Amino acid sequence: MTKTIAITLIILLFMASSMPDKCHAAKRVRAFNRIVIVLDASGSYKTRRLEALDKASELINKVSSAKSKKHEGKDQIVIITLDSSPEVIWEGAKDELTEENKKYLIERFEARKDYEACTDVEGGLQLAAEVFSRDPAPEFKYMFVFSDLIHEPSNGSANACVPAVKPSVPSAEFPWDSFSDVNASVLWMPINQKLAWKRAAKEAGFESSFRLYSESESGTIRITAPKKAKHTMTDDEKSSAKEKAGGFFSGIIKIIIVVIASVIALIALVGITVFIVTRMKNKNQGR
Repeated sequence: MTKTIAITLIILLFMASSMPDKCHAAKRVRAFNRIVIVLDASGSYKTRRLEALDKASELINKVSSAKSKKHEGKDQIVIITLDSSPEVIWEGAKDELTEENKKYLIERFEARKDYEACTDVEGGLQLAAEVFSRDPAPEFKYMFVFSDLIHEPSNGSANACVPAVKPSVPSAEFPWDSFSDVNASVLWMPINQKLAWKRAAKEAGFESSFRLYSESESGTIRITAPKKAKHTMTDDEKSSAKEKAGGFFSGIIKIIIVVIASVIALIALVGITVFIVTRMKNKNQGR
């Protein structure tokens, strides 16, 4: 009887283990930050280029030195050049920014002399917006721009640009909404350029999204590493988790009831069998 009960329990437990899709929540992407660094590679910014590289390296060092726990994702770093043809020149996880990669990054940045005649500011920031919209979505978004943000785009030739209007401000098509959840900092802006951008951001309702620093301020700004990405459950996620937990425990209770009922049935069956066998033996002995 003991062996029969044990075998039944094993079968029922195997059935319970075959329900993972119903009992466990879907695997979630580990929380991470997406950090976009926009470096001005144009000729008008040439005198600030080394300082910008130093500041960017300072930021990269702080991000890459932050250790992640097992349950945390790896922060993603994307570096964009701001010149006549903005493009992503490096991207990866923070622990991939080795000294060798940093040296290559500086060489890659300095090698874009063919693109330094013009500055497509809106094209570069539009590219940053596209990077921020990628899936999976990060927990926090950060953008660090090292540029005067003077818009002087190419007119079709790498060496011919649309004359810059100073101060240069975002056009009516500028994608402000794309930066509504981005923590942005812009360094080394001429004072009039800063004030013009500040007014434009305020009029668009995004003054708090952009922290702007003038040329005299930027040299003393200490860039702090982005805070750790820790996933905070939304109301929908909490509700879904409760439903799944309820379904899991409901399934366990049903299994326990089935196990108990099966054990009782087996005991009853064995009892009836023993009773019948004993009665038949007694009858045979009475003959």
